[in-house]
Amino acid sequence: MRSQIILTALLTFIAACSGGSGGAPAGSAVPMPSQQTRRDPNVITRAEIDQADWATNAFDLVQRLRPTFMRASGTTGVSGAPRTAIVRLNDQDMGEFGALRQITLSSVQEIRYYSATDATAKFGGLRGRPVIHVTTK
Repeated sequence: MRSQIILTALLTFIAACSGGSGGAPAGSAVPMPSQQTRRDPNVITRAEIDQADWATNAFDLVQRLRPTFMRASGTTGVSGAPRTAIVRLNDQDMGEFGALRQITLSSVQEIRYYSATDATAKFGGLRGRPVIHVTTK
């Protein structure tokens, strides 16, 4: 089920990006950033959050703007299952990425993705898991 949701989000993202105008495809409710605007694939900025009036929480925002944040890492645990990102809010562990649903966007300054390697170096013993780090204003 989770794989199906991720696949659907990815296909929607690809379809939205294939519009040739550089703006939102005709009939799209989600504005697409200008093709001339460079964005960090690992960061959702406050400017992007301000433009996402369609998003109701951090989960919706990440799912639409950076669905790759939600993919499982190549690292596997003892069970052999892929490991998903841990959500941290101002350096406090919140749990799995479903915890993003509890975070309202009005107070968010930035959402940053750290790979498992970078997260371990920055935050310490996370057992090889990536981190979605949410910083508030």
